[in-house]
Amino acid sequence: MNLKEIFKRENLDEMQKQTLLKIESRGFWALWVLLLAALIIESLLGFTPREMAAEWFIFMLGCAYSILCDVRAGIWDRHLKPNTKTNAAVSVVGGVAMFVWGLIKFAEFGMGVAVLQAVFLGVCTGVLCFALLQLSMKAYKKRHAELENPKEDDDNENK
Repeated sequence: MNLKEIFKRENLDEMQKQTLLKIESRGFWALWVLLLAALIIESLLGFTPREMAAEWFIFMLGCAYSILCDVRAGIWDRHLKPNTKTNAAVSVVGGVAMFVWGLIKFAEFGMGVAVLQAVFLGVCTGVLCFALLQLSMKAYKKRHAELENPKEDDDNENK
């Protein structure tokens, strides 16, 4: 028996497959949240970007993989709708989160400087997040339309 046959064989029924998918999904999101928390804590404790590079790379790789696979499959989100209003709300939440992080991180430079830097960081994060969400939404809608209405092959039309 070769490796291809081993990995092709199914030992699970449909209910077990669904349960396994839920477990794997929860595991992915637990690791995502824990890596994000580790990055935030390390940055607030004064770790250098070089010391945080491995965690950051793994976190970004997981994010990129998730987004690209979801868009390729024509899936947006289980709870949120793909529209500009939702993207704006999510971007504001991200901007506020970065504003708060910036206030804490830059407090050592004095409150005036900390507020200025935190506002700049929050606004830039919100704008960048909104732009990336809009771009992702356009790609999702295009892919979703392709999957919903597949184009017929030229060979099938000529017959």
